[in-house]
Amino acid sequence: MFNLNDIMQAAQGGQGISNLAQQFGISPEQAQAAVSSLIPALSQGLQSKLGDANGLGSIINAVSQPANQQAFNDPMAAAQASAAAGSNILGSLFGSPHITQQLAQAAASQTGLRPDILASMLPVVTSMAMGGMFKSMQNQGMGNMLGQLTNAAGNAGGMGNILSQVMNPAGGATSAAPAAAGMMGMLTSLFGGLFGNNAASGTTPATLPGGINPAMVQEGINALSKMMQPGLQVAADHQANLQSILASMMKPQS
Repeated sequence: MFNLNDIMQAAQGGQGISNLAQQFGISPEQAQAAVSSLIPALSQGLQSKLGDANGLGSIINAVSQPANQQAFNDPMAAAQASAAAGSNILGSLFGSPHITQQLAQAAASQTGLRPDILASMLPVVTSMAMGGMFKSMQNQGMGNMLGQLTNAAGNAGGMGNILSQVMNPAGGATSAAPAAAGMMGMLTSLFGGLFGNNAASGTTPATLPGGINPAMVQEGINALSKMMQPGLQVAADHQANLQSILASMMKPQS
């Protein structure tokens, strides 16, 4: 599982799409179309937070949440608990419920399904995807690292707090890396600071708080960033619509 589409196809022993169809009273073909239309929005939302300390911290925390892991594995968990867990993640990614409603409307125009069905499905798909990221990390031998990193962040006041200090040690306003640097460049710079790389001293600590190996964390973040890719072809009009909706998140409030 190397992207969001792979994760959803593998969910619940390969029956995740069929189980979603049953849960929401639609056909498997409609459920597949719904998931395919929602994945690009989730992908863009996840990637939009990679330059933000609190946003990146919330993603790592969500991936480590047992409720999301259960939703990926168990259709009953997905039906009962993952909607709340997924809604929390969507709140972190998009802020206003108005944004998620707009995303559901955009998906409705692609699928012909009612927006209210898609709005209800989006949190469940999100929770399943987060759990699938953890499963993929486990398969790559990084599940324990994610748990350790989350625990260390909890002891230090939260992942966002740790990353905020790394991104802005002087204590001023945090800013994302320039877009020209690219996502991977931002991650390398960000986590290079977290690992304590220092050009003046040439030293790198062997571990992070909690005895975590810095090189393993870097590998884990790189793996997560790849899994945030949609993994499917997105229609040009749908892509443009999503970008327009998500751009409204960046507009200053009057």
